[in-house]
Amino acid sequence: MADDDDFHGTHPASPRPDAVPVRWAEVQNRPLPARVRGYTCECLSMVFEDCRAGGQGFIRRYDRSVFPWAIAESPRIRVGDAEALWRQLINGEAR
Repeated sequence: MADDDDFHGTHPASPRPDAVPVRWAEVQNRPLPARVRGYTCECLSMVFEDCRAGGQGFIRRYDRSVFPWAIAESPRIRVGDAEALWRQLINGEAR
């Protein structure tokens, strides 16, 4: 029988006091299509996706504590920089 923990994804660390702020931009309508490279656990009210589109990377954030969900995106940046930002979010080094 599977353990409940077997179905959980990555849980990001809580943001540290010195975490770098991300310039989140609210998505007004539907988010544009993107290839999702990684995501955080669906059991949390704040879910992040590591996205790629048009040769660039960005992070998409879903705040599911409100209705309708608030969707925001980081700036679109070089893929290597987006990978670094993803690691910062997961490690609590960005908020």
